[in-house]
Amino acid sequence: GPFVDCVVVVDEKDHDSLHGMSYYTHNSPSLTGELKIPTGQVPVMPLDIRKMIARRAFFEVRPNQCINLGIGLPEGVASVAAEEQMLEYLTLSTEPGSFGGLPASGHNFGPAYNATSLMEMNQMFDFYDGGGLDLCFLGAAQVSETGDVNVSRMSANRLTGPGGFIDISQSTKKVIFLTPMTTKGLQVTTNNKELKIEAEGRVKKFVKDVYERTFSGDEAVRRGQQVLYVTERAVFRKTAKHSTLELIEIAPGVDLQKDVLDQMDFKAVVSNKLKTMDTRIYGLKAMDAVCELFGSLCERVIYHPDEHTVYLDMFGITLNTADDVTWLFSTLRAILLPLVEDKGPVDMVINYDGFDISKGLEPIFIGAASEIEKEMYSSVKRYAGHAFKRAQLKEQMKIHEWDVSKLFNEFDTDSSGYLTREQLRNGCFEKFNIRLTPSQLEMFDGGDKLNVDRRSFAQGFREVLSTSG
Repeated sequence: GPFVDCVVVVDEKDHDSLHGMSYYTHNSPSLTGELKIPTGQVPVMPLDIRKMIARRAFFEVRPNQCINLGIGLPEGVASVAAEEQMLEYLTLSTEPGSFGGLPASGHNFGPAYNATSLMEMNQMFDFYDGGGLDLCFLGAAQVSETGDVNVSRMSANRLTGPGGFIDISQSTKKVIFLTPMTTKGLQVTTNNKELKIEAEGRVKKFVKDVYERTFSGDEAVRRGQQVLYVTERAVFRKTAKHSTLELIEIAPGVDLQKDVLDQMDFKAVVSNKLKTMDTRIYGLKAMDAVCELFGSLCERVIYHPDEHTVYLDMFGITLNTADDVTWLFSTLRAILLPLVEDKGPVDMVINYDGFDISKGLEPIFIGAASEIEKEMYSSVKRYAGHAFKRAQLKEQMKIHEWDVSKLFNEFDTDSSGYLTREQLRNGCFEKFNIRLTPSQLEMFDGGDKLNVDRRSFAQGFREVLSTSG
């Protein structure tokens, strides 16, 4: 047709050398989705400048986010996420078309180990351009005083182009740029807590004017984007409050004037609430930061005053001891008490997806949940996933919580005295977020009856709740 001038056929013997999967790998079934591998087999990054920057950037991640990783320094965020046991709670993506899993790095960048899905690049950019990303990590060759970023021209005479940078950076809610403070000769050391600059780089990355503006800091502010600039020794942000970048964090052990401000070609605003970067960034061991990234219980509670409804997200919480259960419900009680005293019991919606509890604690948990429900809930809807151990908890929670005869009446929307299969399906989904399968429907009627009476319903109800998961 008009789009194809010729087709070049390569001999089989030349496939590996001329048409490998990447610059480095000729063929790997673990990158095509044919083979799943334990992510623990992927080597941990050494503690160097790249990892320090990636670790600080990782603290901006939150569970359930969809994230893009750019090539270069941003690749390290995936490695840190794997080391911190966070991969299962995130969807990492790369512009060539990988969703989920652990994105490969270096010359293998593009595919991912254990990817959830692979798609064409144009489809991926449709998703990006449509605002599908919560967060992106991108590199930066130069950063200006107004927060402009250059990634497309490495020198006055060297044009490399932006790639997908513009699409990604313009359509993402929060943009994190990763770059060392200086380059060409930069050497640092750490004593497990503090950073020391042994030799400064010859080239500054924070300059008065960039060679080429690939990202506009002022335009990002106008659109309401959150923008951070993360280095191994300092963190800056761009906001409407200041016309220039604001320094908000500094590494422990470095000198503010000598190691940060003097390494910039412009004068940044120093925050009056300047913080010290987390010392764990500079330690040899994993940071164990997962719990912090999920947020406190207060941050997980969202109150809608018009409906007097509270939404509680339990995603990522693990209860290992009876003290953990006591902490959970005493804290929740303290949060709900002012709301209940003001307007009465609340309507509660709880997400248990991603929640876990140690074996043997279920009776303690259920007792505490029943107590707070009687005192503070007007109604409650629970949504659960496999991680909540639905089979154990649902059987105990739901059977004793619900009067089966009363539940039958709620399902019997036409007051006929019998339930149709449609009424069973709708009722189980609305009450328990259970989608009944054909085999589960047979638990109610054995497959012979078109309508279910109270006796068949009571028997089938218990069987379904005890086997759902």
